[in-house]
Amino acid sequence: MAIGAGIARHRASAGMDQERQAYESQLDQSQRQIEAQQRQLEALQGQTQQKPQHEDPTKKLEKYADLRKKGLLTEEEFQKLKADILSQM
Repeated sequence: MAIGAGIARHRASAGMDQERQAYESQLDQSQRQIEAQQRQLEALQGQTQQKPQHEDPTKKLEKYADLRKKGLLTEEEFQKLKADILSQM
């Protein structure tokens, strides 16, 4: 009976190790995705700053709404950009 319990513990431990490794791999992948999105956002923000200020505010809002929809902007970032656009009107 003790041998069977030892085998069961070993298998459970091995399963937990596999789950932990899968979880860590998923975390690493998520972190890489976040970093890639941040780089994209920074590039987009740099482009926005270089564009002339006479760009149609409606088009800007639509562009930012699309970025938010795609997950590249958070709701908070979108609301800040929206407020900036509206304050310039």
